[in-house]
Amino acid sequence: MNHKEFAKKMSTYTILYIEDDKDVREHIKEFLSRYSKGVYTCATSEEGLDIYNLHKPDILLLDINLPGISGMDFAMSIREDDKQTRILMLTAYTDTKFMLKAVELELSRYLVKPVTNDELFLALQKCTDELEVTNIFNLGNGYSYSRKLTSIISNNEKIALRNKEIKLLEYFIAHEGDVIRYDMLESEIWGSDAVSLDAIRSQMRNLRQKVGNSCFENVVGIGYRFKVDM
Repeated sequence: MNHKEFAKKMSTYTILYIEDDKDVREHIKEFLSRYSKGVYTCATSEEGLDIYNLHKPDILLLDINLPGISGMDFAMSIREDDKQTRILMLTAYTDTKFMLKAVELELSRYLVKPVTNDELFLALQKCTDELEVTNIFNLGNGYSYSRKLTSIISNNEKIALRNKEIKLLEYFIAHEGDVIRYDMLESEIWGSDAVSLDAIRSQMRNLRQKVGNSCFENVVGIGYRFKVDM
């Protein structure tokens, strides 16, 4: 991939970079800003968590040795609920224990400091390749779901989803092939909010109209099964 193609891909993604060394942070921020849609920077994981919750960046670039909460602990906390955001770790460590932890956290890559622009370029390129895969879910029959756009794409047209429809679809994708009972949907999607069976069925009708009925099978009196036939 050349720099022009890379810049085009990166122009749609945002990055959070956490580094406590101001000079290093400013240098790498300048490099990242040439390509990324937006670059958020800070010196600590505590600040980074606020930025992450507010902006939901696509890529995290973390120094492992941060004051307070370490970069590794920050990555672990993110991975508890977020498997999509790509994570790059800057480290001085190359030991086996760290590499095993990197695999466990599904890091896109770890970079041994000092890192060069070329090494960072290749690592970010890997992130964009992974984001292209994880952000698009093929629903079959000409439909796909874009996690980044939180929309259905069909015939190059974008079909917007409401919040409950997004939660429903994400839940079914995560449990593809399983029979999902009505009470499971009530618990997982609505939580403590009271909801009637008619309301659940109404939400499902709206979702099915947007994604195509072929993805969902009615399990009479029980719920639904989600299965994509490619």
